[in-house]
Amino acid sequence: MTKELERMKEIEERKGELRKEIAEGKADEKRLAEIKKEAEALSSEQDEFRSKMDLEKNLEPAAVPAQKRNEQNADSAAEKFRKTNRMSIPMFKESRAVLVSSGKLATPTVVSTEIGELPQVISSIVDDVDTIDATGTGEWTFPYKTEDAEVDDVTEGEEIGGTGAKFDKVAISPSEWGVLDEVSNQVNKMTNVAYASAVQNSAYLALRKKAKVKITNAILNSKLAETRTGIKIDQDYVRMVVLGFDSDESVAGGTKLYINKADLAALGKVRGTNDKKALFDIEFDDENNGKIKEGGTVIPFSINSTVPEGTQIYGQPKAVKMLLWGDYEVSTDQGGDYFKRNMMGVRGLATAGADLVKYHGMQLIKQADA
Repeated sequence: MTKELERMKEIEERKGELRKEIAEGKADEKRLAEIKKEAEALSSEQDEFRSKMDLEKNLEPAAVPAQKRNEQNADSAAEKFRKTNRMSIPMFKESRAVLVSSGKLATPTVVSTEIGELPQVISSIVDDVDTIDATGTGEWTFPYKTEDAEVDDVTEGEEIGGTGAKFDKVAISPSEWGVLDEVSNQVNKMTNVAYASAVQNSAYLALRKKAKVKITNAILNSKLAETRTGIKIDQDYVRMVVLGFDSDESVAGGTKLYINKADLAALGKVRGTNDKKALFDIEFDDENNGKIKEGGTVIPFSINSTVPEGTQIYGQPKAVKMLLWGDYEVSTDQGGDYFKRNMMGVRGLATAGADLVKYHGMQLIKQADA
């Protein structure tokens, strides 16, 4: 309670005492005059406080109360996490969910408690796929077409030929994805919010790594992925990749190449036959994404270390569905071996599932002939 509010309370209490004194009928004319004078002074002081409080309220930015509430909520949640060593964070309330969105709750304010991190860039395949909130549901089934209908000539008097389209389905069931990471026990010296941020960030990055591996392996092992072999990393690579995807009469949009750094480096070494200059222009949009250009042909790409050397993944990432069931949970442990090494164990758990749900929606491009 502010000093102004405390004084307002005191004034109301004093007014009550004066009213009681008048009601008792014991005050003479002199005392009544004194009570009147004091009451006027109290009312005047009260009016000044109210006027000042109204002015402050009118001058206060509209976002301040909400900001204060958010700060208080964050600090309260962080304090609770520090006491219980467990927190649950909504996946779909932080701008595209924790597995697909970055950012800390707060930035550490004391330089001495900041921790030097290893590079933490994760392949954007986590963000590129179609993410679905499956909270409150069970297994999801996705139907897909394997063959289009075929039309045949019709001869009068004979049975109509041709064949109908063929369909199949793929099911994605919830499974628990867990990761175990470590942070320095020095985070204990941070404020509650900074502490919670450091621990959550560790679990978040580890879960993104796990999601990247799960999604990539789901594509590599999917029976729906088309495998193309003998696609050499040479002067024809870009055209072979782009023109070899989709139907015979179209070049699909929304496509992307997922490639490891070794194969990307090999692509950068390809030289033209005449001037011996690099044939492909490789431009980076950020640390993980970029474009491979050859003339008017452009392939967006993302570096992905889970894709094995000699293999690339190409296609429409939205053909992959990643389902998330509920919040992700973070817990910590400072005992046992962690205690001996002055470290803190951070465990992140998420219930999720991912798979390719479109027939030949992604291709496996392999340099080997088989």
